[in-house]
Amino acid sequence: MLYRGVDVVVALLGVHVLLKFAVFFVLPYARRRAALDRAYGDKPTATRAADAVLLTLTITLSGLLFWRGTEPASFLGGLWIGATLIQLYFHRFHEELPPERTPPGVVSPIKLMSYAIQAAPARPWREMTVMGMVVVWTLVLFGRRYL
Repeated sequence: MLYRGVDVVVALLGVHVLLKFAVFFVLPYARRRAALDRAYGDKPTATRAADAVLLTLTITLSGLLFWRGTEPASFLGGLWIGATLIQLYFHRFHEELPPERTPPGVVSPIKLMSYAIQAAPARPWREMTVMGMVVVWTLVLFGRRYL
């Protein structure tokens, strides 16, 4: 039962990835920017509490996957692929932001990156496409297993 439950949680996280990508292209820049301005305000970070929750979830899910019997090569290979895609994703935002898109208040590196991503969400289209394809293929594999 817990074995299948872990699969369901991982599949839902995959769907979450795809939905998050879709939001970048559905919401107009003005709405994304307003949300950033509200979240950050004059603070250098807007995710301190969420980061702690996500780290806890990541540790928990990793433990469940190892308990479930994850293939070491698949787990480590997937970890490397994900980390590399995220690194390449961030590297796509090397261009300076125009003044009208620069964040207000205290500008930390993560705040500047958040605003840069919202200003040009399609810039890392290659990395998002690869990640999306990997997620979709994994969801197909889940479907073949359970449907």
